[in-house]
Amino acid sequence: MTLINTELSTAELMKMAADNHQKIITLSEPERLELIALLKKRGAEELEYGQELAFEKVTLIRRVTGAVGLYFGS
Repeated sequence: MTLINTELSTAELMKMAADNHQKIITLSEPERLELIALLKKRGAEELEYGQELAFEKVTLIRRVTGAVGLYFGS
Protein backbone atom coordinates (compact mmCIF):
# COMPACT_ATOMS: atom_id res chain seq x y z
CA MET A 1 0.00 0.00 0.00
CA THR A 2 1.40 3.37 -0.97
CA LEU A 3 1.66 6.28 1.45
CA ILE A 4 1.44 8.81 -1.37
CA ASN A 5 -1.96 10.32 -1.84
CA THR A 6 -2.92 13.25 -4.07
CA GLU A 7 -5.09 14.54 -1.21
CA LEU A 8 -2.00 15.25 0.92
CA SER A 9 -0.90 18.87 1.13
CA THR A 10 2.33 20.00 -0.48
CA ALA A 11 3.81 20.48 3.00
CA GLU A 12 2.94 16.88 3.91
CA LEU A 13 4.50 15.62 0.69
CA MET A 14 7.65 17.67 1.34
CA LYS A 15 7.86 16.17 4.85
CA MET A 16 7.51 12.68 3.37
CA ALA A 17 10.32 13.41 0.90
CA ALA A 18 12.51 14.75 3.71
CA ASP A 19 11.75 11.76 5.94
CA ASN A 20 12.64 9.37 3.12
CA HIS A 21 15.85 11.29 2.38
CA GLN A 22 16.85 11.12 6.06
CA LYS A 23 15.91 7.41 6.20
CA ILE A 24 13.15 7.97 8.78
CA ILE A 25 10.78 6.17 6.41
CA THR A 26 11.56 3.95 3.44
CA LEU A 27 9.76 4.34 0.14
CA SER A 28 10.06 1.85 -2.68
CA GLU A 29 11.59 3.16 -5.91
CA PRO A 30 8.17 3.46 -7.63
CA GLU A 31 6.79 5.33 -4.58
CA ARG A 32 9.80 7.64 -4.53
CA LEU A 33 9.40 8.42 -8.23
CA GLU A 34 5.66 9.00 -7.76
CA LEU A 35 6.37 11.38 -4.87
CA ILE A 36 8.92 13.35 -6.89
CA ALA A 37 6.58 13.59 -9.89
CA LEU A 38 3.72 14.77 -7.68
CA LEU A 39 5.89 17.38 -5.96
CA LYS A 40 7.12 18.70 -9.31
CA LYS A 41 3.52 18.91 -10.54
CA ARG A 42 2.51 20.77 -7.38
CA GLY A 43 5.48 23.09 -7.80
CA ALA A 44 4.35 23.98 -11.32
CA GLU A 45 0.79 24.60 -10.10
CA GLU A 46 1.39 26.33 -6.77
CA LEU A 47 4.68 28.22 -6.99
CA GLU A 48 5.23 31.50 -8.81
CA TYR A 49 8.14 31.83 -11.23
CA GLY A 50 11.38 32.14 -9.25
CA GLN A 51 9.77 30.96 -6.00
CA GLU A 52 11.02 28.12 -3.83
CA LEU A 53 9.63 26.09 -0.97
CA ALA A 54 11.97 24.38 1.50
CA PHE A 55 11.39 21.82 4.23
CA GLU A 56 14.41 20.62 6.19
CA LYS A 57 16.86 19.41 3.50
CA VAL A 58 14.38 19.32 0.61
CA THR A 59 13.83 22.29 -1.68
CA LEU A 60 11.20 22.62 -4.41
CA ILE A 61 12.04 25.38 -6.90
CA ARG A 62 10.11 26.82 -9.81
CA ARG A 63 12.67 28.61 -11.94
CA VAL A 64 11.92 31.78 -13.87
CA THR A 65 11.97 29.61 -17.01
CA GLY A 66 9.08 27.58 -15.60
CA ALA A 67 11.15 24.45 -14.99
CA VAL A 68 10.51 22.82 -11.62
CA GLY A 69 13.24 21.06 -9.66
CA LEU A 70 13.35 19.12 -6.43
CA TYR A 71 16.67 19.19 -4.60
CA PHE A 72 17.94 17.21 -1.62
CA GLY A 73 20.66 18.64 0.61
CA SER A 74 23.12 16.66 2.69
